[in-house]
Amino acid sequence: MDKTLIIRPESGLQYNWQAIAANPSGHHEPKLDLVAYKALYINTIAQARARGQEPVLVSLPIIDADRLFASITRGMSVQERKNILYWLGGTTERLRNIHELYNLALFRLAALQCVHIVDVTSPMLASTHYEALLNQDGVTLSSAGEELVNNELATLSSRLSVLAS
Repeated sequence: MDKTLIIRPESGLQYNWQAIAANPSGHHEPKLDLVAYKALYINTIAQARARGQEPVLVSLPIIDADRLFASITRGMSVQERKNILYWLGGTTERLRNIHELYNLALFRLAALQCVHIVDVTSPMLASTHYEALLNQDGVTLSSAGEELVNNELATLSSRLSVLAS
């Protein structure tokens, strides 16, 4: 059976940051809430299986919350940055927590759907200089980060080939 890698860059970090800056005490939902996120994966897994393919999920890479916050608030006033930080509970770590919530949901979903998952998160967390794995925006992978992910995918590919033999 052919394997299909399912890599989706979406996470719960896509908010209307301008609206949050304008109203930090208000209720703000991500553009892709957790229910929709899981449904997106469930549908993609079902589509792969319907085509006779074995779906393989890929975990989310890590983020650098401080760099992401700087990227989100670039061009904003000092007050707008303070408002977003207030909404985040006073710490940029809330960005990492939201991201990890979605990543953990992905691992649970893989278990419930009985599909393999390539864990690219753990080797990134184990890296002494994880910041070198990410670009300045704190989210997208640098060439070193892409190399690490590609190595993890190659390792899984060789393991699956051995299991299939």
